[in-house]
Amino acid sequence: MEKELRHKMMLRAMNEYDRNVQEALDEEEKQKKLDHQKKMKHPGAKSQIEGVWEEDGFDKDTFNPKVFFQMHDVDGNGEWDPYELEAIFEKEVEELFEGLDDIDEEEKAEEVTRMREHVTKHIDKNGDGFIQRDEFIEYTKSPDFDAEDPWESVINSSLDEAEFAKFEKDLNPEEKKRLEEEAMKEKEEKEKKIREWENNSKANMDILKEHSEKLRAALQAAAKARDLEQAKKLVAEAEAAKAPGSNQPRVKEMVAAQQAAEQQRILAEQQAAEQQRILAEQQAAEQQRI
Repeated sequence: MEKELRHKMMLRAMNEYDRNVQEALDEEEKQKKLDHQKKMKHPGAKSQIEGVWEEDGFDKDTFNPKVFFQMHDVDGNGEWDPYELEAIFEKEVEELFEGLDDIDEEEKAEEVTRMREHVTKHIDKNGDGFIQRDEFIEYTKSPDFDAEDPWESVINSSLDEAEFAKFEKDLNPEEKKRLEEEAMKEKEEKEKKIREWENNSKANMDILKEHSEKLRAALQAAAKARDLEQAKKLVAEAEAAKAPGSNQPRVKEMVAAQQAAEQQRILAEQQAAEQQRILAEQQAAEQQRI
């Protein structure tokens, strides 16, 4: 909760422009987290366990609960302790946080803990905090093992404004001061990233514009060169047509060649216009995003 409150404090301290940009970036990050969560396999479910089985180098169709348990019973004492169980969820957690800009190691640790507690609750029948081999094998035969309920990840959990207000109000002065100082540091980091994002966006648009103008010039130059070569060819053919023995089919060929040259010129202009249209759309989209 401290992390979320610190972020809110940071937003309050920003000017309106930076706050709007940061809130837009926050929304993009939130959507990425939702997309990641949708791909998550429910901890302890058949699909998740078989995914680990495949990571171990086996075909999921050959899944064997006894062999799986033994492979992850690192000390070979016939039961999974909390550390051995948490190791089974490492891949899911890494994939959940992969590619996110705001990666928090505490959140990752909390996610693993929540998964372990959730699975232990369903499998640990004697309540000793460990999972014995027989408990795991019996679990794989139960309907719970085939369940595919959505998993509510910690990265998308949030509190409403009233809960945040209460949490902030209950902070002692030292804690509040510490969070405010951390929020100001986060503000400086975020504003620096915003400036870098602005500069990169401008640089990318300048490169794109330069590329488009060069491409258009190249296309036009190529069209002119083709037209010039074609014109020279037509003049030579026209001179030849005046010579004795020239015939009507030759004149038709000349006309066809001239028409082909005109079509090439039009195509080059269309391609250049299309490049300009794409550039204009991208510039408009970039301005709207800013």
